[in-house]
Amino acid sequence: MRNGKMWPVVAALVVVAGLALYLSKQAETDANTHAVSQATPYQAQSRFTTIQSDRQVMIHCGNSMRLAMEDIAGEFQRRYDIAVIFNFGGGSELLPLIEMGGRGDLFLCHDPYEDLIREKGLLVDSIVIGSLRPIILVPKGNPKGITGLADLGKAGLRLATVDPRYATAGKMVHAVLDSEPWGAAVRENIVIETRGHSDAVLSVLTGHADAAVVWSFLAALYADRLDRVDGGVEFPQEIRVTLCRLKSSTNTEETARLMEFAQSDYAKKVWMDYGYRPTERD
Repeated sequence: MRNGKMWPVVAALVVVAGLALYLSKQAETDANTHAVSQATPYQAQSRFTTIQSDRQVMIHCGNSMRLAMEDIAGEFQRRYDIAVIFNFGGGSELLPLIEMGGRGDLFLCHDPYEDLIREKGLLVDSIVIGSLRPIILVPKGNPKGITGLADLGKAGLRLATVDPRYATAGKMVHAVLDSEPWGAAVRENIVIETRGHSDAVLSVLTGHADAAVVWSFLAALYADRLDRVDGGVEFPQEIRVTLCRLKSSTNTEETARLMEFAQSDYAKKVWMDYGYRPTERD
């Protein structure tokens, strides 16, 4: 093939190669963007590092308690030179790991998971840390004038909630909607229903929803960007947060020391600062 006839072929190959490179880079960018969007605020804000120590305690820790427990564990490590090793996840993810007999000394969870591990014979004892309840988060200034759950049925309002199939808070909210005359109007306004609380909050931060109903601890994490509105109703149940000592525990002294510290004045202030209110059943 003469040189003059080769140029179109060469040019076409260059274009194809360039397009392939662009698509590869774009796929990489999209993957990274997806990873960032899926990162929880707990991961983004975590500052905890496990120390090196011959003594240790391992905690299966629910995501809803992550940042508060990390703050407490950091001070605990500093005071006692005992390493704290975390395994984070949702309660429904951590429970099967505990059932399968894996290692672990403690399980930090909210209702109903303490009852579930007790029923399965996996619990030694527990302490009550505090309680959680659903609250409403709205943009700063509360532009929609929301005062409680009933206002979430206003015409045109876009609501983000957590899916009751996966989240206890979602079950609680939907139970209230079932019992109230304004519940159907609120349901009509649900435009986003997420598996995790962080995604519901992010939908408000990004302008895809006007309000989100999530656990109360998230108000403390986003106090600089979102306003909190309490539900305006009394939920029929109190959701306790409990620190459970597991039968699989092998670090007896260290586990007892951490359970004690989790009830100290220092820890109580941390729990309160993160929005876990005291409970009458502790």
